[in-house]
Amino acid sequence: MILVVGSGIVGSWVAYQLSQSISDDIVVCDYAEHRGDGISGRNSGVLHSGIYYPHDSTKLRHCLRGYDLALDFFKKTKTPYELCGKFITVGSSGNLQNKKEKLFALYEKAKSYGINQIEIIENLSTLHPFLEGNLSLLIHKTGVVSVPEYLKNLWSACEERGVIFLKGKKCQIKEGEIYLVDEQTKEFERIEASAFVNAAGLFSDDLIRAAGNDQFEIRPNKGEYFRLKQNLPIKRLVYPLPEEHSTALGVHYTFHLNGEAYAGPNSNWAESKIDYKMQTHRKLFYDSLCNITSFYTEEDLSEGYVGLRPRLFRDGVSFPDFLMEQYPRNKPWIHLLGIESPGLTSAPSIGEEVAKRVKEFL
Repeated sequence: MILVVGSGIVGSWVAYQLSQSISDDIVVCDYAEHRGDGISGRNSGVLHSGIYYPHDSTKLRHCLRGYDLALDFFKKTKTPYELCGKFITVGSSGNLQNKKEKLFALYEKAKSYGINQIEIIENLSTLHPFLEGNLSLLIHKTGVVSVPEYLKNLWSACEERGVIFLKGKKCQIKEGEIYLVDEQTKEFERIEASAFVNAAGLFSDDLIRAAGNDQFEIRPNKGEYFRLKQNLPIKRLVYPLPEEHSTALGVHYTFHLNGEAYAGPNSNWAESKIDYKMQTHRKLFYDSLCNITSFYTEEDLSEGYVGLRPRLFRDGVSFPDFLMEQYPRNKPWIHLLGIESPGLTSAPSIGEEVAKRVKEFL
């Protein structure tokens, strides 16, 4: 039996990919009573092109591969999605000349990655007077997916292949042994697993620490979303040019396929891994949104929802990439650490690599 901890988008893709190539029973456990209550259930649903990530990063590799695998899955399962494209604009604030140079550098980077569905728009605010910044990139290889339908269809695909989901079961590791603890009865059950995959998201560091490796830490980073009273008159996502050396992309405009529109997310450190309270004042959020669009008034914003990013630190130093760590070295125990954005896009590819590693070990 292979045990996967975490029934979010990453853990479920790991289970699905394992079920494609390995005959062992595959069990997915989650401490929550409702699957998808964690990071995946508070996701904006954006399908990323890969344009932001360093050329030698694991994020880029899995984002590019995961994008293609995800689209294949959406078509196969009739999961609602839309390749709407997005603008990345220099906006209305800051050093615009410096931003223009960064925008052109981003364009060249995208071309070097093979992202050819991209163009420079030199008259954005003329074409769309409600948008800020005259210079922008238009990336056609970006979209949105209905996350609830995506998760539902992925879980169904897993179950059709015999994957078993256990809800309300928390995984613990003690003295090299794996246990499942019932969240209601608190009863312990020791698990004999031929392989173990830690896809516990915000709590992934707890498991690798319990396995004996204390060099990794997950710090929860809060991303808040404000709901917008109405959608922009154009059905595209709108992003600001991201800050250098930051994994946060800045407050942007996005929409869900159910018709709701949102501004966000921002980036604040959370007090804990269960801190989902809204803390940013609407005025501050509105001021950030005004960098990319003049379409809204402050009164058009109302509190939406809050998500948490699992920011990874190794030996106290920020590690801004995905990490697959096998530990202990003599066991097929794989820990997935720091799987934040573009985790939704990358999940199929991450699952594919994990399945390959497990198969080679077994």
